[in-house]
Amino acid sequence: MKANSNGALSMEKESEDEILSKRNFETDSGVNLDKFLIKSVVEEEAPKEIDETEEKEIDVAVGEVAEIFSRGDAPSRINRDGTVDNAPEVDSVTEYAMEGEKRLHYGLMISMIVVWSAIGTIVGTSPIFSHTISAIGLFLMAGFGMWLGQIWIPQERMHLLGVTWVIISMKILYGLAISMYTWDWIGETELGASLLGLVTLNIAIAQYHDEDAIATQATLVLLAIGSAAGGPYGEEGVAIMIGIGTLLFHGLAYLRSSGNLASLGIAVSYLWIGLHAISNDWVIFGIEIKPFNDELLLFLLMFGVTGINAVIATRFAKAENWFSSAFKAMGLGKPGLWSVSVGLGMIGALLAIASNRLETGYALAQLILLLSAFTPSYLVVRGESWQRLQRYALWPAPVLLAILILMVRGVIDAPFSEPWSIYAVFSAAITTFAILNHQHAVSDHVLWIGSIVIVILLTLLIPADKTSMARVLLACQAVVWIGLAFLAIQRDSPSLAGTATLAPWFWLVLFVSNLEGRLISVDILPMNFSELDVSVYLITLLLLQIPLNFKLGESGVNLAGRLVGMSELSARMRDSGMMRLWNISFITIICSMLFITSPGIVPSYGVISVMGLLLIYHSIAMRMDRHQGTPRTILVSWAIAALVLQWRFGFGAIWIGLFGISSVLIISWSEINAKRLMEGEKLSHQALMPGNLISIVLGFIAIMLMIIGLDEPLSAILSHSDKLPSDIANLRLASFAAISTVVGLYLPRASTLERLLPSAVASIAVLVTVGLASVSLEDDMTLYLAGVSFIVTGAWLSAQGEIRSRLKQVSQRDERLEKYLARQELKSQVEQESEGSQIKMIDAELLQLSELQKKRSRRRSSSGDYDLIVGDIHHKPTIVISFIIVTILVGVFFAWTSGESLPAIAVASFVSVLFIGIARWRADQVNLQLPDIMGIESPVAITMAGLTLIQIAGRLGDANVTQEYQWEILVLLGALIILASISLLGRKDLGLRIPSVLEGIVLLLLTSRLLTSLMGVDSIQLIPTFSDELSWIVPVISLEVFLVVAVLLFEWVEAERIKRGLGDHRGAIGRVSWAVMTIAISFGIAGILASIFALKNSIKWLQPAVPVGLALFLPISWNALGGWISVLDGTTAIFMIVLGTIGLVSSVYSVISDKQIWISSGLWVGHLLVPSGAFGHYEHTTVLMMTLMLVVSTTSWLIGVVTLRRGWRVLGALDLILAWIVAGILMLSGATSLMLLIMLMATAVLLGLVTWLGQKFEAELANT
Repeated sequence: MKANSNGALSMEKESEDEILSKRNFETDSGVNLDKFLIKSVVEEEAPKEIDETEEKEIDVAVGEVAEIFSRGDAPSRINRDGTVDNAPEVDSVTEYAMEGEKRLHYGLMISMIVVWSAIGTIVGTSPIFSHTISAIGLFLMAGFGMWLGQIWIPQERMHLLGVTWVIISMKILYGLAISMYTWDWIGETELGASLLGLVTLNIAIAQYHDEDAIATQATLVLLAIGSAAGGPYGEEGVAIMIGIGTLLFHGLAYLRSSGNLASLGIAVSYLWIGLHAISNDWVIFGIEIKPFNDELLLFLLMFGVTGINAVIATRFAKAENWFSSAFKAMGLGKPGLWSVSVGLGMIGALLAIASNRLETGYALAQLILLLSAFTPSYLVVRGESWQRLQRYALWPAPVLLAILILMVRGVIDAPFSEPWSIYAVFSAAITTFAILNHQHAVSDHVLWIGSIVIVILLTLLIPADKTSMARVLLACQAVVWIGLAFLAIQRDSPSLAGTATLAPWFWLVLFVSNLEGRLISVDILPMNFSELDVSVYLITLLLLQIPLNFKLGESGVNLAGRLVGMSELSARMRDSGMMRLWNISFITIICSMLFITSPGIVPSYGVISVMGLLLIYHSIAMRMDRHQGTPRTILVSWAIAALVLQWRFGFGAIWIGLFGISSVLIISWSEINAKRLMEGEKLSHQALMPGNLISIVLGFIAIMLMIIGLDEPLSAILSHSDKLPSDIANLRLASFAAISTVVGLYLPRASTLERLLPSAVASIAVLVTVGLASVSLEDDMTLYLAGVSFIVTGAWLSAQGEIRSRLKQVSQRDERLEKYLARQELKSQVEQESEGSQIKMIDAELLQLSELQKKRSRRRSSSGDYDLIVGDIHHKPTIVISFIIVTILVGVFFAWTSGESLPAIAVASFVSVLFIGIARWRADQVNLQLPDIMGIESPVAITMAGLTLIQIAGRLGDANVTQEYQWEILVLLGALIILASISLLGRKDLGLRIPSVLEGIVLLLLTSRLLTSLMGVDSIQLIPTFSDELSWIVPVISLEVFLVVAVLLFEWVEAERIKRGLGDHRGAIGRVSWAVMTIAISFGIAGILASIFALKNSIKWLQPAVPVGLALFLPISWNALGGWISVLDGTTAIFMIVLGTIGLVSSVYSVISDKQIWISSGLWVGHLLVPSGAFGHYEHTTVLMMTLMLVVSTTSWLIGVVTLRRGWRVLGALDLILAWIVAGILMLSGATSLMLLIMLMATAVLLGLVTWLGQKFEAELANT
C-alpha cells in the first residue's frame, strides 16, 4: 500500500501546517487544469477505487498467481494527489544491486557442492588409493561436513551454509555405501540395509537440526532405493516402495508441519510413478527403471497415492513452501501450495496417462481418477463444507474401485463397454455433479488453467489420425473455447478472455502447422485434418474474438508481475499498448497463419477468408473508435504477413485490394483524430498522423506489385488456387487496386500533408512498379494505365508541391519573427515598469528553441542574427530530392544490368550536381538554408549515398569482376570528394561541417566495402601487396592517402576547437565511431593514427568509454599491418595481450592515483583482450591462458574489494570459474588423478573461504 496515501489519510486536513501543505503541493508534477475546469466534485471518486482494490478476492488454493491478463494499464495509474496504489516495480539495476551479492554466494555454494562431490568421487574410485584409505577419507570428509553443519546451522547468517555441508556429508555417506558394494565388502542385501539405515540417520539428523532440506534428501533417496528395488522384487516391489516413500514424505510433513515436504511429496510421488509408467526398461544413473506392465497395479498405486496427495494438499493448502517462494522470486506471483504442488504433480501423472493413451478407456479412467480426487480437495480449500462433499468423494470411490477390480479380474462381467470406461463414466458423472453444485466457488484462475488442461488432454486422448476423429477433436476444442469465451463475457474476466483468444492459436501452431515436421512430432501424435474443417475452425476462432475484443479489448498481457530483471522491457511494452488484447490477438493470429498455411492443411479460400476478415473487422473497429491498438501496428504487421503469403502462394491482387480498403477506413479515422488533436482534445490512445500512414500503405503496395512483376514460380500451390486470378488477370486487378488507392487515398490529401516527400516517393514507387510489372509480364494495357497515371500524378504534385512548401516555410519564419519582436517589446515595457523589483520574464518557447539550437550547433554554426528564433526553419526541396532519387534509381538499374558503374556514377553525379545547384539557388532566394543529414545538406547527402549504391550495383552486377580491378572505388572516392567540396562552398561554419563531411565519405566507403565483401566480390581491407596491377595499387594507395589526410584534417579541427576553448562536438560515441570506420577500411596506417588521436582527445575530454571501444578494434589495424609488413605477421595475439596488460596496469594506477573514472575502462580492456589474445595465439586452451585469466580475476576481485564495487567482485568470481574450467579441460586432456585432486582441493578451500566470508559479511557487502 502506498506510503503517501496512508500518511495523508492518517492526519486531519485542518491541522496541516503550512510547510506540509507546501510540500504536498510540490509533490505533484503540475496542476491538472483539464479536470479542474470540467469537474468540481472529485473527492469521493478516489476512495472507491482504493476500496475496490482492497476487496479483491484471492483464491487460496491457487494463491497469488500473477495475472497473465489484466484490465487496461492499472499498474501505472497515478492518483490525483500524485501517489500510486501499487509500488513501482524494482528495475533490474536496483534489483541487481540488492540481490546480486546474495545470488553470487548461492552460486558459489552450488559450485562448492559440485567440487566437494567430485573430490569424494575421486577419493572413492581413484586407483591411487587403497579401498581402506578411500573409505577412511570419505568418512573424514563426511565428518568434516557434519562438524561444520553443527557449528554453522545454529548461526542465523551461516545457517544455509551449514545445511549445505550436512547434505554434502550425507551424500558422501550414501556414496560410501555404494562404493563398499562395488568393492565386494558387502552384498546386495547388506547394501539395501545400509542405505535404509542411512536414510534413518538422515531423518534423525533432519529432526535434530529441524531442517526440511535434510529430510527431503532422505525421502528422495528412499524413492531412488524404491526404483532400484524393481530389479530383485519386480514391479510390485517398486509400487510398495513408492507407496512407502510417499507415506514417509507426508508423514514427515505432518510430523514437522512442513509445507515444503508436503508440496515436494505430492510432486515427486507422481513424477516417480510417471517415470516408471512410461519407462521402456531405462537405466538412469545405474538404476533400472522397471515399467509397470500390470494396468490394475498401476491404477491401484495411482488411486492410493492420489487419495493421500489430495488429503495432504487440502491440509497444507495455506502453508509456505519452496515452490511458491521460487515462483515469487521469478516474479510470477506466489501460487498456493495446493496449486503449485498439484500442478507439478500433474506432470508425472500425465506421463502415466500418456503411457497408455492408445487404450482410451484406461487413460480416461486415470484422468477421471485425478479429477474426482482433486475437485473435492479444491472445493474444500475454497471454503466448501467437507460434510456436503463426502457424498461425492469419500463414499462412492471405494465402491467404484471394488467393482472395477472385480470386473478387471473377471469375477463379474461388465454390463456394457469395458471396465475402465464404466469406471470413468460413473466417476465423471459424480465429479461433474459436484462441480455444478458448487460452481460459485471456482475462480477464474482454475477456469482458464482447467480449459488449457482439458485441451491438452483432448489432444492426447482423441486419436486424430483419421479425418472423422480429427473433426471430433476440433469440434470438442471449439466447444471448450466457445464456453470459455461465454464465461469471460459473463464474468467480465480479462484472464478468461485472453486465454480464449490466444491459446487456440498456439495449439494450431504446435499441432497443425508443418513447421519443421511439426513441433510435436507426427510420429508421437498423428493428425489428419480436413482442409474444410480447419477453415471452419479458423473462422470460428476469429468470430469468437469479435465479442471478446469489443467487450474486454482493454485487457492486456500483465507484465507488471514480470520475470526478474525484465522490468524495463515490461514497462515499455505495457505503456506502448502493444500487449493489449486487440494488438496481441492480432499479432498472434497473423503469426499463426504464417505457420499453419501450407498445402493440404489450409486451402486458398481459407487463408484469404481469415486474413481478410481479420483486417477488415479490425479496421472497422478502429473506424468506430473502439479499437485499443495503433493503426501502424495493424497495417504494418498485416502487410508483412501478406507479403510472406504472396511470395509463397500468390494472390497479390486480393492482398492489395484488402489492404487498400482497410487503409481507407483506418486513415479516415486517423484524419478525424488529427482534427480532434488540432482542436486541443486529448486522445485516449496513440493516433499516427495520416501522412505517415499513407506512406506506409503505398510503400507496402509497391512491394506487393514488385513481387508480381518478378513473376517468380510459387514455392507451393494451395488447393482451389486455380479458381482465383493469376498472371495477367492478377496483374491487372492488382494495378487497378493500387492506382485506385493512390487516386482515392493519397491525391485528395496531398495538399494537406505536412511532409510531402515520403508520401510522394511512395506514390511514385507504386506507379513505377506497376509499369515495371507490366513490362515484365508484357501487358501493354497495364503499361498504358501506369503511364497515364504517372503523368496525372506528376502534374498534380507539381502544382501542389514545392511552391506551397517553400511559401509555408517563409510564412512560418516571418510569423515567428513577428511574434518574437512583439514579445521582446512587451518584455522591455514590463521590465521598465517593474524596475527595481528584480522581476524577470521567462519565455518557455525560447527555452525549447535554445535546446534545438544546441543540437544544431554540433553540426553547423549560426545562420544569422535570429538563428535562435528561425534557425530550425529550412527550405525543403521535396521535388528536387525526388528527381535526384529517380536519377539514382535509374543509375542503379543501369549499373546492375550492364555491370558498368563508372559511366553511371559520372552521369548521375553531373545530373545531381545540377539539381543540387537548383535547390541551393531556390533556398538562397528566400534566405533559407537546406536541411542537413548528419551535417551535410540533404540533396548532397542523398546524392553521395546514391552514388555509393550505383558503385555497389555495378560491382555486383558484373559477372566478370575481379578483386584486382578497383577503379570504381577510386572514381567513387573522387565523386564523393567533389560533392563534399560543393557542400562546403560558401559556408562559414567549416569547423563544424568538415568533420561531418569526412565522416560521411568514410561511412559510405565502409558501406561499399562491407556490402561487396558480404557478396564475395571484395574484401573489407585492401592490402597494398595483394597485387601488382595498377588497377589495384593506385586505388588502394589513393584510398589510404585520403584516409591519412582525413584523419589529420579531423585532428586539426579538434585541435583548433581545444585551442579556442570550444566544447566537444562529437562525444565518446562519435569519437569511437570515427576511429572504427577508419580502422575498418585502412590497411593499418590511418587506423592506428586515428586511434592515437581519439585516445589523446578522450583523455582531454574525460571519456573512459573511448579506450574500450578502440581496444576492441585496434587489433584489426595491427593485423592489417602484418598483412604487408612481414615482421609483424602473426603477432596480433601478442599485441592483444600487451594491450590488455596495459589496460590492467592502467586500472591499478588509477586506483593508486585516485582517478576512479578510468578504472572500469582499464579493467574492461584487460577482460576483453587478455584471454582472447591468449586463446588466439595458440588457438586452443593452454596453461598460459589459464594463468592470464587468473591474473585478470585477481586484479578485478582486488580492485572490487578496495573500491567497494560489487560488479567487479562478481566479474572476478566469474573469471575464476572460467579459469578453472580451462584448467579442467587441461586436466581432461592428460592430467593425472592426483593433479586433479590437488586442483579440486585448492578450489574447495578457495570456495569455502569465499562463501564463508560472503555469508559472514553479507549485510556489509550488500550495502556497498
